[in-house]
Amino acid sequence: MQYWINITKKIIAVSAILFSTTYVQAQENSPYSRYGLGNMKQTENVSNRGMGGVSIADDNSLIANPTNPATYTGLKMTSYQFSVEGSSVNIKNTSGANRTGAATINYVNIGFALSKKIGMSFGLLPQTRSKYQMQDVISLSNVSQITRTYYGGGGLQKIYVGAAYKIKDISLGFNTGYNFGNITNTTESEFTDTLKILSSFNSARYTMGGLFWQVGALMNKAINEDYTVKIGFSYTGKQSIRANRDQEWGSYVGELASPDYSFNLDSLREQRSKIILPSNLGVGVMLKNGDYWQVGADFTTSNWSNYSYDAKADSTNRTWYVKVGGSITPDVNSINNTLKRMTYRIGAYHGQDIFRFKNEPMKRSAITAGFGYPIRRTNLSIGQINFALEIGSRGTTNNGLIKETYNRFCVGLTLNDKWFVKRKYD
Repeated sequence: MQYWINITKKIIAVSAILFSTTYVQAQENSPYSRYGLGNMKQTENVSNRGMGGVSIADDNSLIANPTNPATYTGLKMTSYQFSVEGSSVNIKNTSGANRTGAATINYVNIGFALSKKIGMSFGLLPQTRSKYQMQDVISLSNVSQITRTYYGGGGLQKIYVGAAYKIKDISLGFNTGYNFGNITNTTESEFTDTLKILSSFNSARYTMGGLFWQVGALMNKAINEDYTVKIGFSYTGKQSIRANRDQEWGSYVGELASPDYSFNLDSLREQRSKIILPSNLGVGVMLKNGDYWQVGADFTTSNWSNYSYDAKADSTNRTWYVKVGGSITPDVNSINNTLKRMTYRIGAYHGQDIFRFKNEPMKRSAITAGFGYPIRRTNLSIGQINFALEIGSRGTTNNGLIKETYNRFCVGLTLNDKWFVKRKYD
């Protein structure tokens, strides 16, 4: 046990360095995250993200996979997981570019087998993230203009618990839990004309919470002694979550040449409303050759054009993704060669992001790579540190829009122990 404690301390130290390094280099700024509930987070495990995000049919025996709850029946040992992510993003339009960055937690979860047919998992998964600051200037005449600054942040996350049951070659599973979070949006305006309004602001904070549900299925069919084909299905239902809005707005009124001015303020507290989140559908297939290699593909889609806040639509659009990838472990049982026991992964994805502006759909594509480094292995415990690198882009510079090119680096720690071991001797 002390060994795992020492390993955990080292991972936490490395994670802290990653966080501090990223924030020193750049402050996060994603203009598109001003809309909807922000940018969608990728919730796949680091091991799956190295394979382009392929995960729906992956019932890894050592890693809990909440992307499809039916995969919990594949667990053979208790799985403790923690992951962080650092990113570097280049934001550009036709007039310039700016580099930004961020560091966030990906997930924290635990999965375990109750029996050969039943598996369970619970944990925390961030869902969306908003962080932005931008400015525009509107010219009203030759002598007057308005400078507007937009900034805000926040996000949505969920606590989940799920279980799965296996019947011959078919596994059925479910997740349920609670979505919660908050988002702040602020607009500040400065005037350079003689309208007697020197500046104004409008700030709103949205606090959200509500239940969700997800079901999954997995067919695990052996073709022969060496090869197995897996087909997975996952569906998250349409959600209606509660939201409270606190809002303040005010303005400074006076003459530019005079030191005398007045301040007008108004506010709105705990205005109740409702947020509609769309359903999400995913299917996947995977071909596996024992512990040697596996290849797979996923397709996911969600109609975010159905998203609304207080019955009002936003600049969201139907999203879809095609993901392909695979992994190889040269020799999982190698004793003296760590490189042979390592797992090497590669993949890619392409699709359409949830946002749409000026009738321009936002395409998003990336290539990925990763590897898993094994740590101490005994009869009752196994460990692995997983790494994944993602290089991609989304958006376009057409019609005055913004294109983002990004590099994301993920680190995940997985610790495995055997629970419920029967005693041979009293």
